[in-house]
Amino acid sequence: MQTEKMLVLGFMVVLVSIGILIGASFLTFAPAGNGNGGTTTTSATIYEDTYLESLDLHVPDWNFLMSDDELISIQDYEGQFVVVDLMATWCTTCAFQNGNFETLYDNMAGDIEILSLTVDVSETVSMMANYKSTKGLDWPHGLDTNRQFTNYFSVSTIPTIVVIDNEGRFRWMHIGIWSVDDMTQTLSAMMP
Repeated sequence: MQTEKMLVLGFMVVLVSIGILIGASFLTFAPAGNGNGGTTTTSATIYEDTYLESLDLHVPDWNFLMSDDELISIQDYEGQFVVVDLMATWCTTCAFQNGNFETLYDNMAGDIEILSLTVDVSETVSMMANYKSTKGLDWPHGLDTNRQFTNYFSVSTIPTIVVIDNEGRFRWMHIGIWSVDDMTQTLSAMMP
């Protein structure tokens, strides 16, 4: 009887080990040719760019509750290029992306606006205010109210970054870390 228990235990250990190895393999291989401009990030990050101009998608008149408890409309940004950062306060990759946004914000001040919105429905206005303050971030932060961006773009990975052009159309979507050089190059190519 003792031998049978040892065999069952050994079999369970092997089975669990194989499961862990298979699960880990999904988290450790980033897709080749990720287009992140050489930025090193966590290996589980997915990189993808989608050019949206040909779809001629006009931005709906969405409203968002911001960290200062104000309600803003996406239409408030009419005539400006807006980089929308879909993120969450607990996301370490999103925190890394903040550094890229800070540099972009400094380099392209006046040409672009950045708007960070959490896709986590459990996060609150006060959590976003605390995050913005603690991280020392200058651009607006708020909630993806009613999951408008999340549902429209079927966001399943963060950060996801969406660019809205000065004519109120969705122009670009990037999933994962986006380097300052690549963001600058992409945005500059869109601007008149």
